[in-house]
Parts: sequence; C-alpha cells; structure tokens
Amino acid sequence: MRFLALTIATAMIVGCSAVAPGDGPVLPVESDGSIGDGNSRPMLSPMTYDELSKAIEAGTGCLFIARGNEDPIFAASAPDSGKIAGKGAIKINKNIVTLTHNGFGIAQVEAGGVFTNEAVLVRIEHPGGKPSTAQEDTYFWPAVLKIDQDEGGSNRYDGIYECGG
Repeated sequence: MRFLALTIATAMIVGCSAVAPGDGPVLPVESDGSIGDGNSRPMLSPMTYDELSKAIEAGTGCLFIARGNEDPIFAASAPDSGKIAGKGAIKINKNIVTLTHNGFGIAQVEAGGVFTNEAVLVRIEHPGGKPSTAQEDTYFWPAVLKIDQDEGGSNRYDGIYECGG
C-alpha cells in the first residue's frame, strides 16, 4: 500500500512539472524584442544619401526619419510642377524600392499621402498646417509612415517628416 501511495505521489509531481524548453508553442519576436503575433511585417532600413540619391532625383523633397534613427527610412522628391508625379524610395530587404506618388508636384509630396508600386503601398500622415518647427527653409512635422506589402503584412513607424530644399 505504501508503494502504491509513493507511486501516485511521484506521478502527480511529474505531471505538474514545468514544460521543457522547446515543447510549447514558439511565438515570434518582433524587431523591438517584444513577443509578436506571428504576422509577417515589412521592415524598412535606414538609407544613406548615396542610396537615396540614386533612386530619386535631387532637389526639393522630403524625408521620413523614424523615431530612434538618424538616417531616413523614406525619401521623396518632386518638381515644382502640377503635372509630374513625385517619386519616393524605401529600403526593404536590403533593396532600394522606388515608388510613385498619387499626386503631382512638390506641394502634394509635402502634404504626405500615398506612394505605390506594384507590390508596396506607403502612406505618410502628418497633421499638416503649420510645421512643428522650421529651420533654414526646412520644415518638420510629427508623422506616421504606414506600409502595406502584397507579399505579407503591414507596419507602422512614428517619426518626423522633414521637407525642404
């Protein structure tokens, strides 16, 4: 009888022990180190001046600098013309991707809006109106960049939208 009680007690202790590592579900880790939901998200990388200048024309334009970064993750430029669409650029998966703005001219690019190509949609949102700060013909707004990618997921970045020439 004592043997049976000892066997039952041992079985109960073993049954309540912690799950060994690797036995449970594995949750993905997001880029900020938090536990994710398993959805694939497009991750943008900062671009150097050389990278962005090869993708879009120099001149009057705008940059989106994500919080915590020094280099832009988005750049756009447009001529001062109401007939020519602006161009944008992002760096995703180590590749520079060019985008076309849905409006025409630099005023539309400065307002933010939608930039697209066949696989990616980038939306720049800022409050508009008077910029939060201005410095030597450069204007800054707090802004949000949202990206949707055909092959998987979406992402959001908070930062500053900087425009000038």
